[in-house]
Amino acid sequence: MTLTSNSPAVLVLTDIFGRCPGLEPLLANLRLGGAVVQLADPYQGVQQQFADEPEAYAAYIERCGHDAYAAIAAQVFASTTQQFDLALGFSAGATALWRVLAQINSSRLKQAILFYPGQIHQHLALKPQVPTQIIFGHSEPHFAVADICQQLQQQGVSAISTPYGHGFMNPASKAFNKVGYQQKLHQLLLILKSAKY
Repeated sequence: MTLTSNSPAVLVLTDIFGRCPGLEPLLANLRLGGAVVQLADPYQGVQQQFADEPEAYAAYIERCGHDAYAAIAAQVFASTTQQFDLALGFSAGATALWRVLAQINSSRLKQAILFYPGQIHQHLALKPQVPTQIIFGHSEPHFAVADICQQLQQQGVSAISTPYGHGFMNPASKAFNKVGYQQKLHQLLLILKSAKY
């Protein structure tokens, strides 16, 4: 797709599964919604095929890790003059994006939506410089979602919990929820529609 003045630019930071078959429907739907999509992932864009989440997590820790993924996210913004209309982060990708939002201004990014950033509790002192919405599942193993939502809202960050599990947007995850996926995809497509100008 050719970038035009009315094509919203979207950056997607994947979860630990990286570029995998489960990600393709989301990317296709974003493109059908008119977006030009750029992908950042822990495996330098190489297609992955993990049997399950434990295998994906082991590969993520061995081949990337949280600090390196945050550096990848920072590099995306440092290496382009592109202004992204929207950045989407999922799980590990959401935490990596959160870690760079404190240094990004609106000339680089208009808004960010983070889905279930499971490590965000370690980085609550950071304050994003662009409008940010965080969408959690119903629970996280390392913190109480309601408490974190309250803390984030006090910092001016939109944070909500959903009735779905961590990973509900990824068909490769055991927590994938088709209803939750469709609800959030619909919201994303409305954002893309409003971003066209």
